[in-house]
Amino acid sequence: MRILFSILVASLRFTVIFTMTNISESDNYIRDRERILKLEQKTFVGGELNLTLKEKLVDDVILKIKKSELVKGYENVSNFLPSQHFFNVKDKINQSEMFSIIKKLPKGGALHTHFLAGVSTDYIIKNVTYKNKLYGGCVNGVFKLKFFEDGDPNIDSIWKKIVEYRQNDTNFDVWLKDQLSLEVPNPSEVYPTANSIWTKFKKTFTVQYDMICYKPVFEEYIYQLLKELYLDNVMYSELRGTFMPLYELNGTTYNNEDFIRIFIKTVEKFKKDHIDFIGVRYIHNLYRGVSPDDLKRDLKDLVELKNKYPSFISGFDFVGYEEEGHTLFDFHEVLLEFTNDLKFFFHAGESNWFGHTDINLLDAILLNASRIGHGFGLNKHPQLQELVKEKNICIEVCPISNQVLKLIDDLRNHPMITLMSKGFPVVISNDDPAVWGATGLSNDWYVAFMAMTPENVGVKVLKQFAINSISFSAMDEEEKTAAMQKWGKQWETFLDNMLLEYKNF
Repeated sequence: MRILFSILVASLRFTVIFTMTNISESDNYIRDRERILKLEQKTFVGGELNLTLKEKLVDDVILKIKKSELVKGYENVSNFLPSQHFFNVKDKINQSEMFSIIKKLPKGGALHTHFLAGVSTDYIIKNVTYKNKLYGGCVNGVFKLKFFEDGDPNIDSIWKKIVEYRQNDTNFDVWLKDQLSLEVPNPSEVYPTANSIWTKFKKTFTVQYDMICYKPVFEEYIYQLLKELYLDNVMYSELRGTFMPLYELNGTTYNNEDFIRIFIKTVEKFKKDHIDFIGVRYIHNLYRGVSPDDLKRDLKDLVELKNKYPSFISGFDFVGYEEEGHTLFDFHEVLLEFTNDLKFFFHAGESNWFGHTDINLLDAILLNASRIGHGFGLNKHPQLQELVKEKNICIEVCPISNQVLKLIDDLRNHPMITLMSKGFPVVISNDDPAVWGATGLSNDWYVAFMAMTPENVGVKVLKQFAINSISFSAMDEEEKTAAMQKWGKQWETFLDNMLLEYKNF
């Protein structure tokens, strides 16, 4: 009996010790798990921000709405809109509750917008193409729009009044929108490769270029572009473009300085009409197929204009399909001559290739780019990542552009997520929104927030996106301080409105 009792006691002691050990190990496991998750959340973009009580309350609301949309995707991925092509889900995105919140949110600045693709095609068709004296004609295989004075000797047999096109074809506006836009219901079939969509993409600019060069239309166009950003709660923009040969119907033409002067005058008029809009900076572009000699001449002219208009002209960038034309290295000797006179905002790494086109990233860094456009291939280059972090170079992330132009299908796999997880400085931008029917910045912010941030990340990352758009802008420090103060007031108003709207949520 004594032996049996001793065995029982020993067995109970072992059971208790074993259970306590298991509980201890389980507790350690849970603690380690929570510690790692918190660390990941802290290192993600915006993770270092400390939220006010008001921000925490709004964060609770936003996370509930975000998770409710995510749950639908977890149950059936076809319900998760950012995983699908933007053309097929744009209308559904615009109807989502999370999108409506992001649209109201003060987003600071739009730092990567090409102004020739910044005004909605619907506005262009309904307002600009119904103006008198607009003609259309096929030039070198591309339909082009241009204003002429009646009886102008330059009107040859290829040109016909747009009003006549409409009289002869009741579906002309539908056809015209197809010339100005990439939107189709079956994008994978119509654009099977990047080359195919870039071919159509480049033509959309050619169609409207001469039309927008008409000075009255150019002024209306810039004003409308700023209005569409403003209505999307954007308070500042840096617009990429080229000098355009503006003209009047009486034969008057304008030079590059006139272009800048007219641009500035239009911006000032918009600021006067919208007192809480901060302003615009201009980033001059050249096609990457330009010759080194032409580049040098153009940059000299740009520096002269920048010295005259230093608060408007910010710097320089190349545009065009990165797989075509010259690399940054091809131009490095010329560009090095201007590093003290101009800031660079280079497109680089907008490619799926590894060790080829993406090496533009290295040259953008070595040329001291202030920001890098897209940076899509940066995740493949650990050494370049270190340099970007060390130099505090901001990446202009344009998720919808990357999807539409065939770099990626499902935005949950966007390579920039890796860098955002490490706290790299990024801004969310819209690139060429009109060409794919996007709305200001909100569509890009929505897909970035829903597909490129963790389930439990809310107000912090949204706030950081907006702060980055000001702190990494081309404004001087005094202007940035004033902009942050103005944005801060808008942010507080947004928080108050959210708490009022969702007080019973």
